[in-house]
Amino acid sequence: MAQLLEVESLSLSFGGITALSDVSTIVQEGSITAVIGPNGAGKTSFFNVISGFYRPTSGTVRFDGCDILALPANARSQRGIARTFQNIALFNGMTVLENIKLGAHAQLRTNVFSASLYLGWARREEEDLTRRIDDEVISFLDLTAIRDRSIEGLPYGLQKRVELARALAMRPRLLMVDEPFAGMNNSEKAAMAQYIRRSVREWGATVLLIDHDMEMIMGLSDQVVVLNFGRMIATGNPDAVRKDPAVIDAYLGTE
Repeated sequence: MAQLLEVESLSLSFGGITALSDVSTIVQEGSITAVIGPNGAGKTSFFNVISGFYRPTSGTVRFDGCDILALPANARSQRGIARTFQNIALFNGMTVLENIKLGAHAQLRTNVFSASLYLGWARREEEDLTRRIDDEVISFLDLTAIRDRSIEGLPYGLQKRVELARALAMRPRLLMVDEPFAGMNNSEKAAMAQYIRRSVREWGATVLLIDHDMEMIMGLSDQVVVLNFGRMIATGNPDAVRKDPAVIDAYLGTE
C-alpha cells in the first residue's frame, strides 16, 4: 500500500506546555489506524494539527506526498481530509439532510452571492449535491427514515452517525474520526464499526481514529499508535501493541 499520510518529528507547544513531542508515523492508504493513549496524551492535538486547527512548533505533515502545514483547514478539506469531533458538532435547528450537506459545501463552486440567491447553476449544483447525498451517503448509513427530521431530539447514536455522514459527504481520502464509539451501547458500537470498515472497503477511504474502547480498537485497526504525555511510546499491529510493556504500563494495565 502507498503512504497517504506521513508525519515526521511533530512537536506542538502552548507556552510552557508540550502537547506533542517528536511524533512520527506513517498511515498507509486504505488502512485503519487508531491513535490511543490516556486522557491528555495529545491525541486530539495530533488530530488538530493534521486537520489544520493547530500549527505545530516543528515537524512536517505530508498528505499524498505534499507538505500541507502551510494550508488552512478548508484547503486541506478540499484535498480530501475530513473529520468528526469528540463532542458532536451538529446544528440543532437544521435537518439531518441539511447537516450532512454542510460537509460538502466547501467543495462546491458556488460563491456566497449566487448561493444566497439560489439562482442558475448554483441551484443546479445544490440539487445535484442533494441527489448525490441521498444516493451515496444517506442510504449507505441507513439514515433515510430520519432524512428530514431535525437533529434536535435524535438519539445520541444516530447523531454520531449523522456526523460521520457529514464527513463522508466530502468524499474524503483521509477520514479522521474522533471517539466514534463514545457513549454508545454495544449494538451501536458494532454498527459504527461496520460503517467504518465499509467506508474503507467501498469508498476507498483511509481512516485515522481516536477512541478509548480497546475491544473495538483492537478488532478494527490495522495499525495502532500509542501516545503518552505527547510522546509516541509504541506503534504496530494490534497484537504487538497489546503486548508492549510500555503500553501496558502507561495505558492498558494488567488484568
